[in-house]
Amino acid sequence: MSSISGIKIDPSDNEGNTSDNVISNPTVKILKVPKQFADESYKLLSQIQVCDPTAEEAERIRNKCIKWILPFICIGYHIMYVDKQTCLKLGSSAILGILEDAHLNSNQYNWLSSIFYFGYLLAEWPQNWALQRFPVGKWLSLNLVVWAGFLYLHIACSNFAGLFVVRFFLGTAEACIVPSFLLILSMFFTYDEQAVLMPCMWAIGNSSPVTSGLLSYGVLFIKTGSFAPWKWFMVITASLTLLLATSIYFFFPNSPLTAHFLTPKERAQAILRIKGNHSGIEQKRFKRYQFIEALKDPKTWMFFLHAWSQEMANGLTNQYSLIINSFGFSVLQTTLLGCVTGVTAFVSLAIAAWLLAYTKNSRAWISSASYILPIISAILLIGKYLTLPWSDRWGLVTAIWIRSPTGIPYAVVMVWAANCSAGHTKKTTVIALYHIGYGLGNILSPQLFQPQYKPRYYVPWGVILGIASLFPAALVLYIRYYLNKENKRRDGLVAAGKEIQEIGIVESTNVDGHHVDHAVDNNQLDLTDRENLAFRYVL
Repeated sequence: MSSISGIKIDPSDNEGNTSDNVISNPTVKILKVPKQFADESYKLLSQIQVCDPTAEEAERIRNKCIKWILPFICIGYHIMYVDKQTCLKLGSSAILGILEDAHLNSNQYNWLSSIFYFGYLLAEWPQNWALQRFPVGKWLSLNLVVWAGFLYLHIACSNFAGLFVVRFFLGTAEACIVPSFLLILSMFFTYDEQAVLMPCMWAIGNSSPVTSGLLSYGVLFIKTGSFAPWKWFMVITASLTLLLATSIYFFFPNSPLTAHFLTPKERAQAILRIKGNHSGIEQKRFKRYQFIEALKDPKTWMFFLHAWSQEMANGLTNQYSLIINSFGFSVLQTTLLGCVTGVTAFVSLAIAAWLLAYTKNSRAWISSASYILPIISAILLIGKYLTLPWSDRWGLVTAIWIRSPTGIPYAVVMVWAANCSAGHTKKTTVIALYHIGYGLGNILSPQLFQPQYKPRYYVPWGVILGIASLFPAALVLYIRYYLNKENKRRDGLVAAGKEIQEIGIVESTNVDGHHVDHAVDNNQLDLTDRENLAFRYVL
């Protein structure tokens, strides 16, 4: 019984080459993989012999990792979302004059949001393939340079066709950014730590309306003739992105194996510190069987559906400034009122991070509960049959503000999907499919806001209520039920006396040309979550 990554064998069939310390029970089948298909951590741990870190050592290593990784990711998320406010979603640019300067009608404006995600969707798989083949930090910095270049190119665009092309290629660059951050988190931190860190990063990222709102307000006072305020916005955000790319190239780690801020001993201990994840670090070879397993795994598509359904509301980001402006607020008022969305997003995600830090297996409960206020918001904004008349502009804008908790399930479920997938090819495939669902939702959602639905947008708010709020809230609860059922099945195997093999073999060739088998922890074999029955799904 074989695969590209290895062979399930009986040790007695191994021509006497199996290490003696593995053969404790000749009837137990173990996994054997060639050295080139083992997890990258095997290379380091076979050279440096260290014990598991003590509690003090583990805390010191964790703090070093947070110090050198978290600021880059938080700043990266924030700048990326400021870019979204200016260009990717065109929200701030819309009220700064891009509609008039580029002679855009409502449908063209919506398509400029959708075409970005066509590029994003088409590039998602190639980008994740590249992230497996090349150093993560270096590949990320290259894409940020490309991103900044296309932001600058927006300035030269004066019509729909030019913006259409530039935004398509901009989407191809963004397709690697969030997957890069997810992979780095999975290499350095435990699942529980990741569950807390992701909302923290998303809180910083989603507070971007504060920055973009203040920048929008500031550039309105720049008077440079034909060089409109929205162009200054592009210059500022593109320059910040370029600065971030330079910093990431020189200081952001590619993996624990080469992290410049850790000593060789600490690098090995950093790997051992997270061995409870049962997912290894990375593997640079594409494994076809893991790709197929990801496609056949039901939970892959559950997470895909969650990403797609939730993002069916994300067209609002494209429309927020226009919607608030339509309530009767001036342009200056709209730019400042948009800052409130950033504050509420930051507060809600910070609360989620705090809850995740002090609870266990609560991802689904917190994610589902976070849809309550967005559901109320959608009901209030449908309005024709309920409570808020068009004249109640402060009630309407408050209903917009209370949608902010939708950032919680996006941040929590995205990292949850990565945590529930082991095997590097499988993990990158699941991450890619999750973001393809994300891209598909973002292609469709801007098209909800058609001119015939103005000004109340009854149909879009109805879709957002049903597909983007009620459905994903129920789906995350079902995902929890599904994963918990599988955990209980595996616990039942242990209770019934079935031995779960946690030791495997890496086969290599010594300088004399003889085959040598090394007994290693299963974490070093690059096994999938289905292959490794010691794996337990976080909930």
